[in-house]
Amino acid sequence: MTFRNGNYIKALIAIVFLLLSGFTEIPPGFRQIDFSDREGTLVMHHFENEADSLSSSEIIELQDENGLPVWFSRHFYKDVCMTGECKMIRLTLFWDGAGNYLGMEVPAEEPLTKSDHTEFEAADYEKLNVILSDTASILKDLESEELIIVPDSIDPYTAYEIDGYTAATQPALAEVVVKDAVYTCHTLWHTVYGPVQTKIMEILDERVDVSFLKRVFESHKTKKILWGIRAVEKDSSYHEDFYPLFIQYIQSDTLEISARALQYFQPSGLKDAALQKLLVEVMPGLSTDKKNTIIWKFIESGYATEDIVFELLTLFQEQKLNIGSLNLIYRLIRPEHLNNQQVMLALEGLSEHEDAYVRNLTGRLLGKFEK
Repeated sequence: MTFRNGNYIKALIAIVFLLLSGFTEIPPGFRQIDFSDREGTLVMHHFENEADSLSSSEIIELQDENGLPVWFSRHFYKDVCMTGECKMIRLTLFWDGAGNYLGMEVPAEEPLTKSDHTEFEAADYEKLNVILSDTASILKDLESEELIIVPDSIDPYTAYEIDGYTAATQPALAEVVVKDAVYTCHTLWHTVYGPVQTKIMEILDERVDVSFLKRVFESHKTKKILWGIRAVEKDSSYHEDFYPLFIQYIQSDTLEISARALQYFQPSGLKDAALQKLLVEVMPGLSTDKKNTIIWKFIESGYATEDIVFELLTLFQEQKLNIGSLNLIYRLIRPEHLNNQQVMLALEGLSEHEDAYVRNLTGRLLGKFEK
């Protein structure tokens, strides 16, 4: 079903949530983003998880006009407890089109509550959202029983009331969880990064082909681009189609994209003169750190043509590389490179450079190969 009107899509999602959750209406509740006010195509993916059988059996996907996912969501109805008393929570979690946590929606008449039964306030929801956005949260490797400290005076088998109200939150967690809601934070973090996210990644992986990847990169969305680079990295058959684009991404003003694109080029894959030439061509516009990282990758690859060495020496002569970079270039040079007349002329010129350090460095290099 395709909708071109935001009101239609909003109404349809409301109906879907009504059917899934039993609500008589969709209250405003808590949300960071108005997920429902979007145009596109809704796609339903059947999903069942025996460990979470009360939640919806559907993952909802909203696709844009180009067939790219805007977001995925699932409605959850699950318990938060240790032993003894438990509470049920109801909310909808959202992941973006690359499978990253995007946000949550909590119905107004069923707000999240703490161990003392007080309702979450706006600041608590905001903190929870930050916690759920942290892929490396301390909660990742903790079991439920590690979340609190039970005083010796309390029977450990009866101490675990909801969210550790009777016991105390572990000191290391106190600043990184919502106060009096440690179990809720733990449960929801593992829900966000659990089976549903795994299924979303499988859905995306099944769509990978050249056409889909081109649309991903043409979206100009940071998270989608990062996902696309990872997809190509996992399947080297797409390397030839996209590596020139990744070289351009190294120049991106978006640090995440630039760093990820540079990381894509591993030394083991750099024994390609055409690829190295493209990397050298973008170096003048890069930071010193990125320039040196590229040269280090060449060194670790154990491969560089005479032309590449000459181009790097030329960049130094044009003051587009600094002395630190020249030091690395000299580590790249092999005896066979000196058979190239252009390389030798460049080195002879540098042996008479106005900077004494450059002269001495070049002299030592030439002297080493004369032995």
